[in-house]
Amino acid sequence: MEHHELTSFFKKQLSGSITTQEFAQLKQLVVELDEQLVEQCLYEVWELYEAADKRNKMSFEAVRENLKRIIQPDLKKELPASPPHKASIQFGHTIQRVAAIIALPFMLGLGVYYFTKKSTINDFAKSQYSIETANGERTRIVLPDGTRVLVSANSTFTYPATFSKGSREVCISGEAYFDVIHNADMPFIVKSKEINIKVLGTKFNVYAYPDDEFFEVSLVEGKIQASLNHNNSKSYVLKPNEKLRYLYASNTFQKSRTDLQVETAWTRGDLYFQSEKLHTILPKIERFYGVKFAINGQLPDLRLTASFHETDVNEILRNLSVHYQFSYDKNGENINLKFK
Repeated sequence: MEHHELTSFFKKQLSGSITTQEFAQLKQLVVELDEQLVEQCLYEVWELYEAADKRNKMSFEAVRENLKRIIQPDLKKELPASPPHKASIQFGHTIQRVAAIIALPFMLGLGVYYFTKKSTINDFAKSQYSIETANGERTRIVLPDGTRVLVSANSTFTYPATFSKGSREVCISGEAYFDVIHNADMPFIVKSKEINIKVLGTKFNVYAYPDDEFFEVSLVEGKIQASLNHNNSKSYVLKPNEKLRYLYASNTFQKSRTDLQVETAWTRGDLYFQSEKLHTILPKIERFYGVKFAINGQLPDLRLTASFHETDVNEILRNLSVHYQFSYDKNGENINLKFK
């Protein structure tokens, strides 16, 4: 019975048809069952998977190489060099096959994917995933409970392989948009450098770049509660179309209404500036397009309100050069701005 159930779950996971409840059961079985039984089920499913679809096989080859690069050094030494034949895509360790099969549908197309504490199958179930995006990159993630997260550029998002019974805790450094699955018995907690956000089921945007001057959370649907992570005696509850900004320097909160156009623009592929100065505009362009500015001269003090939808960075530069009176030259990702 257990053999059949585990094999069935693995097949559904590879085909992308597994439900949230079945996915939770799969991870629980991996933890509880004898390793030899898991090994046998994995081998059977993987043999079928390899023979079924050559295109998926090529996708898994990329996943395998990604896993091989990021396994901890003590495990990486155990991996043999990959000969150019079919056996090269089969892992030598159970945990690597478990990681690949469970994670495959979520890994394709993602950026850097880190696995920690992977010496045993149990360790894998308890491990933390950390996804990093570079400037110009954005990535979508489906969490173990079905919650969907869109991670913005130059961000790090960390979450566990399996949520505990009491709560669902994740960490963000940068910016992310959350669509949280409702579960009143398991509050969803988002942790950042200074602020914790507690939700039951909702949609919201978190802006938490550690080098910026402020933290900000904007609520689209539902209800959330925000408080300092080192002192939760004072908390703020947000309703839809409200945002809360925390200023790091002054240790103060600012709560206000918003139409969410600015706060969620990036999720629609838009750049939106609302009465902003150039010193805040340029870093956003760097993150959005993956470019790097070098400044010659003094930045003007003019403010700009404008929006751009999936526009080539050259078109934005042309518009900004007219407004701010500068010349520029672009060499790959490097852009030199010269102000008069």
